[in-house]
Amino acid sequence: MGLRKTFKTDRNAEIDGVEVEVSVNDHNGKPIKIRIARMSASNKRYTKELNRVTKPHQSAIQNDAMDNDLARKMLQEVFVDTILLDWENLPKSELTGDDKDTELLEFSRDNALALFAELPDLYDDWEARANKAAAFREKEKEAAAKN
Repeated sequence: MGLRKTFKTDRNAEIDGVEVEVSVNDHNGKPIKIRIARMSASNKRYTKELNRVTKPHQSAIQNDAMDNDLARKMLQEVFVDTILLDWENLPKSELTGDDKDTELLEFSRDNALALFAELPDLYDDWEARANKAAAFREKEKEAAAKN
């Protein structure tokens, strides 16, 4: 298989996002889905926002003096503002920890950041998914459409 078939991605999908199943809603048994754009240099909206947010901290970044908590907070904000485009069927209980909160959690910047604060590994998982080129490959999408 050639390089193009192996590495060529759908540029529109990288910006407009792809739908990814990430879990199952324990209350209704249906999949929890997110829509994510690609977290890469090819996504100009992402790189522009990342540059804007990190510019005031360039000296600290270049000298490996950036506070890790501040860096993570900034990256999560850029992720929510440019990469995480929507979610579907995400119950409020995932944020509150209360199984009685069966209603769906509205997608918003504040809710996404609160969810990442409550479940730090969730951010790591969704960031990894947004970094993977495979989710944005043309041949992968074509194969999925045939199934």
